Amino acid sequence: MTHKALMSTLMLVVMTVVMVGAQTYAPIVAMSITLPDGQTKELTAPESGLATLTLKDGTAFGFRPTIQDDRPWSKVTVAVFKMPTATQATQLLGEVDVKTGATAVPSKTTPIFKIAVTKVLPPAVATPTS
Repeated sequence: MTHKALMSTLMLVVMTVVMVGAQTYAPIVAMSITLPDGQTKELTAPESGLATLTLKDGTAFGFRPTIQDDRPWSKVTVAVFKMPTATQATQLLGEVDVKTGATAVPSKTTPIFKIAVTKVLPPAVATPTS
């Protein structure tokens, strides 16, 4: 392995460790997602992480919360993705701005999801201890 290839591999490993470490300390966003059929699913994801669900027809969707303010973390933008398949890449369908603890906001996506952020937990509270 050449020196350049070794350095590239080392940088990739360092970047991966930094990204995983950063998510360990991210606040946890609890979301309530109302599906097109009226069912409601409760999902959680670290800030800027991804939570996924699959509809009855097998289509998978992802929800990525991004906190827009400092504590008490009341402004959150949730990006809605259609997850990849064997023939199609991940597709951003849209974004929804929601207030923590407020009523659900319908997405301007197809299909339509009603999205609410029920709470945002600090990392220390959300991380289980052994």
